[in-house]
Amino acid sequence: MRSLPVMLSIALGLATLSACDKKAEEKSDAKTEEKADAKTEEKADAKKTGDEVSANTVDSEEGCIHENKPAHAEGEGCDHGGTAAPTESTGHFGAAFAITEAQPLSTALASGVPTAAVKVSGTVESVCQAKGCWMVIKEGDVTARVLVKDHAFAIPMDGKGKAATVEGTIEAKELTEANVAHLKKDGDTNLEGDGARQEFFLHATAVELAANS
Repeated sequence: MRSLPVMLSIALGLATLSACDKKAEEKSDAKTEEKADAKTEEKADAKKTGDEVSANTVDSEEGCIHENKPAHAEGEGCDHGGTAAPTESTGHFGAAFAITEAQPLSTALASGVPTAAVKVSGTVESVCQAKGCWMVIKEGDVTARVLVKDHAFAIPMDGKGKAATVEGTIEAKELTEANVAHLKKDGDTNLEGDGARQEFFLHATAVELAANS
């Protein structure tokens, strides 16, 4: 039979080992909690940074009137397609005219929005200064915003004041405040006020500009 001092020594050793193991577990738990807290803080900082970037980022596409915008790389602006604006101030742009006779814009809209394609005439009031992707023509008291159909061609950006003949289809369209702001940024100096409004959109397949006599 073992002596009492030996047994006491063994019991004391076991108690010491148990205490050491407990301290090691406590330290391990503390480190795990510290790592979890650090990850939580990193996530919170990342979210805060992301929110700040999102809040300060200006969407160049916001208010663009083109519903079918070509895709472009991140960071590029709303370029309305890859077609460069022509260097000529006058000439024929787009497809050949399919309709023989042109009529004044006001005549084409006298009985409401036509359902078939039309060929109309007017004077250029303003042109998109970003890429020549739209222009506004006026005849009498009637105006229409001409959009290049499918971005097939571009309009001379110095076309203001030219006599315009345009072939395409017309629709009435609501412009939001964002649309108005975007158009002003693109160079439409004739838009008054910032509110929403209705316009006639002429989706052009062909445009011809000539010096206004």
